[in-house]
Amino acid sequence: TDHASLRWLLNFKEPEGQIARWIQRLQEYALSRRSCRESCKHCSNAEKKFGIETDTSVKVLTTTSVDPWSSCEIQKAQLEDPAIKTILEKKLNSADRPSWQEIAPESPTTKRYWALWDSLHLKDGVLYRRWESDNGRSCRWQLILPKSRIPEVLRETHDSASGGHFGVMKSLSKTRERFCWDRLRADVEKWCRECHACGAHKGPKTRTKCRLQRYNVGAPFERMVLDILGPFPVTSKGNRYVLVLMDYFTKWPEAIPIPDQEASTVAEELVRS
Repeated sequence: TDHASLRWLLNFKEPEGQIARWIQRLQEYALSRRSCRESCKHCSNAEKKFGIETDTSVKVLTTTSVDPWSSCEIQKAQLEDPAIKTILEKKLNSADRPSWQEIAPESPTTKRYWALWDSLHLKDGVLYRRWESDNGRSCRWQLILPKSRIPEVLRETHDSASGGHFGVMKSLSKTRERFCWDRLRADVEKWCRECHACGAHKGPKTRTKCRLQRYNVGAPFERMVLDILGPFPVTSKGNRYVLVLMDYFTKWPEAIPIPDQEASTVAEELVRS
């Protein structure tokens, strides 16, 4: 069928809203996007009608490509990562957890992976982490990602058409669905913070405040302001607060002692004054 519409959809550089959700859904399927032009169909029908013979022989060039995300390539990348290499080699040799004396000379990152030993497992020779949800009803297999593959994953989960340039929390949740590495949250936050596209479209975090202006009044008691001071030590009459009143026009202040801050008390004193 004609997939020109899908090709148009997946060519968005910065999709937003519903378009971004459509693209994210389509990423789950292996689509072959081909556009069959009507002119080709007409030419084919004409050749059959008039008996025109055409030479359809073509030269085929066969190339072999290596999948960078195959188990073999991922294992190779993990062995090239100094922080993961020690843990992976010990997992390949034995299922028993190595002692602290063996891990003590290693880097802090390797020690943090060693602390996750019981949740680390091998699948086709590749190191994964078995992550369970808080309620224990579901679990995920997170690939222990080598440092060399982190930028590629962050570009896919944040910058790509399916990433949608989401915020930190959504990008973090999406990344954790499939991957795990040391300081993952810090790397995701740094990536989102330094994204040029996000910085160009998102406004400043702090809102600008309007400048203070003078409120003009033309007669006494047109506008009054009040505030409450306290609590102070209780007086002999049981008062603990001070109600401060001022008229905007005359600037006349009043200070009235009150026992509490209840609205009824303030209203009574305001009418009485």
